[in-house]
Amino acid sequence: MIFRFDSCELNTENFTLQINGVPQLVEPHVFDLILYLIEHRNRLVSRDELFKNLWAGREVGDATLSNNIKCARAALGDDGERQIIIKTTRGRGYQFIADVVIPNKIDHSSTSIANVKATSPGTLPFNPKRYLGPLFAVTLLLIFIISYKIWPPVSEVAVSNAANDHIAKAIAVLPFKNHSDLEKDVFFTRGVHDDLLVHISKISAVKSISRSSVMTYLNSSKDVQTIGRELGVTTILQGSVQRATDQIRINVHLINALSDENIWAESYTRKLTAKNVFDIQEEIAKTIAAALETVLLPREIAYIEKLPTQNLSALEEYFRAKESSRKNTHEGHQQAIVHLEHAVNLDPNFSTAYALLANLQVGQIFWTGLPANEQIAKAKSLIAIAMKLDSNISELYRAIGRLKIYEQDFKAADSAFKRAIRLNPNNAEAYASYAELYLRSLDNIPRAIILLSKAYTLNPKDDNLAAALAQALIVAGRFDEARKIVVDIIVRKPTYATAHRLLTFIEFYGDHKIAEALRSLSRTIQLDPDVPFNSMLMGLTYIHLGDNEQAIAWLNHALELAPEFSGANYCQALIYELRGDHNAAIDSYFKVSKDFALANLSMYNLMKASLQTQRSAEVIEYYQKIYPELFQADVNVDTTNFVVALALGRLLKQQGKIVQSTRLLEGSLIAAQAEIHWGWADNHNNWQAKIYLAMGNKEAALAAFSEVVEEGWHSEKLINDPDHHVFYDEPIYQQLVQTMQFHLKAEREKIRKMESKGELPPIPATP
Repeated sequence: MIFRFDSCELNTENFTLQINGVPQLVEPHVFDLILYLIEHRNRLVSRDELFKNLWAGREVGDATLSNNIKCARAALGDDGERQIIIKTTRGRGYQFIADVVIPNKIDHSSTSIANVKATSPGTLPFNPKRYLGPLFAVTLLLIFIISYKIWPPVSEVAVSNAANDHIAKAIAVLPFKNHSDLEKDVFFTRGVHDDLLVHISKISAVKSISRSSVMTYLNSSKDVQTIGRELGVTTILQGSVQRATDQIRINVHLINALSDENIWAESYTRKLTAKNVFDIQEEIAKTIAAALETVLLPREIAYIEKLPTQNLSALEEYFRAKESSRKNTHEGHQQAIVHLEHAVNLDPNFSTAYALLANLQVGQIFWTGLPANEQIAKAKSLIAIAMKLDSNISELYRAIGRLKIYEQDFKAADSAFKRAIRLNPNNAEAYASYAELYLRSLDNIPRAIILLSKAYTLNPKDDNLAAALAQALIVAGRFDEARKIVVDIIVRKPTYATAHRLLTFIEFYGDHKIAEALRSLSRTIQLDPDVPFNSMLMGLTYIHLGDNEQAIAWLNHALELAPEFSGANYCQALIYELRGDHNAAIDSYFKVSKDFALANLSMYNLMKASLQTQRSAEVIEYYQKIYPELFQADVNVDTTNFVVALALGRLLKQQGKIVQSTRLLEGSLIAAQAEIHWGWADNHNNWQAKIYLAMGNKEAALAAFSEVVEEGWHSEKLINDPDHHVFYDEPIYQQLVQTMQFHLKAEREKIRKMESKGELPPIPATP
């Protein structure tokens, strides 16, 4: 049956959800939850009823249901604030409130649910002919419905993520204990544990909890039943590793997390070689599959039996690299690269080491600000080697997807991430990287949140994934949800720099508190001082305070850290502008890459500088080269390009090309009126007022400016915007400026107090 509501279509025949005709990735349980609420839309459905009917026989907590409701809302384009599709009655339950339409294939019309009398409460009306023809239709349909409740078919996505019986076949491999005499062998124990996890994650019919989540139970005193409930698994593997001289011993035992009974135990003592380590992991993985009554697919057997390297020293370097990379800092990533380079030198056929090295080289574009072209070239070379050695490595396709994002080949990136997930349905990092594609490049925030939610369910205690989900929520403007995640991370891990950077965004974009944002960003830089992007953010923040001296100092510091990082030309252009050298600024803006995060704002600043230097014609020619789509008669302006369209529209209007200018400005206004949060697209840039001014509508521009101030924004950039000269005689405008100046005065006072307490340290020395 097909149900249509809002812009969505839910199809119970092939178990798919589409929004505006675009298929959405939906977890089986989330799909079932949406369907159940639709079927019982005429009443409030209690939480207990949902637990009883959707999680029968399983012990799950309120957090599980709340997370599924959030995922359902995200999948449907709804949220907890609007509640236009799923309504929450606090303390009681949920109700599906959107109008539902069932298409009728016979007369090609639609029948509103509101106008059809259901045969019984909570049962959707149906036309049997639509499914089976006139003969035996009702009987067969009932069989179909009953069988769905007992043995629900799964969609292609659900198959890739494993079927519903994952619940009974879910395992957590707890951190192995290091029984070696030397503390330095901890990295080896963790490496063995990590590799075994990867082996088990390849078994598509078994849900395995990712490493970051199980590592939270390192040295934990909790019993297996508690851990099983917290992780949502029925089986737990415990083990230890001991190596002495040329021997290795690995002890493991498999436990039923529900009854706390041993299922199987074994001790493996072998000569210490790379082959023997992998052989032991293979035996353990196969035994686990057998214990969980799972039939291994041929490709899964091939992977489990694969021997990545026979060089023990190379394997140790690989283990060290993975341990270093998980620090998720500039220094940690560089250490990991050194270890991996040693690994592939020791064994030129070590395919998985090449795949991880390719991923880290792509990541260096952000972490160290190395030139994107150089890093892409390095990564491509490594990918080619890995592909030749083994073309079935999930991490390899994750690297390809990330690389293709930088090359703006989004179709190829999409294909690569799907392949990575097919090869390893439990690869939470692949889901997270896939989400980045939708977050940064395809302007589909709900889809990004769905993918990150999936990653989070696979690895619920991974702070990197939690941070990625928080970032997506910030982009969506869901600041309170993001804050809850970020504060929780900081409480548990106060030295995690990424969390402090995310708190910066929440405080700036969500709270409009510049001083607090500066303090959080300062903490980020103290914890991870060598990331140029963070220093650039400090410079941009000081511009809002009107402190050009500090802004220039931080922008210069970003350039000193990495003269060729992706934001280098933008930083240099801003420095020239702050010093009044508009010609030099234009030349730097010409060099800003189109895929740079602030490219749109850069192009707007380019337009402003051109008006100061009479170089408008040159800039228009540049726009035509870089953004040819904006010069088409049927131009499409959306949230990804409306700032550039505004800039071009202003220049074309100046040259008397009114028709094309009007088309661009009107499109920009529609896009700017969408609810946008984050960076260059946020309200603190006052885009609607700028567009109205370009269109000559002074009254609407002043009204839009008033809304920005009333939201709580205050910035010297807004006060000193030369476009506002048309407002100078307006009493309302003068009052709005006074309001912003009052807030800025308070911000500066807070900053002085923070500086006196050492909370805003000076610019760190460049290494």
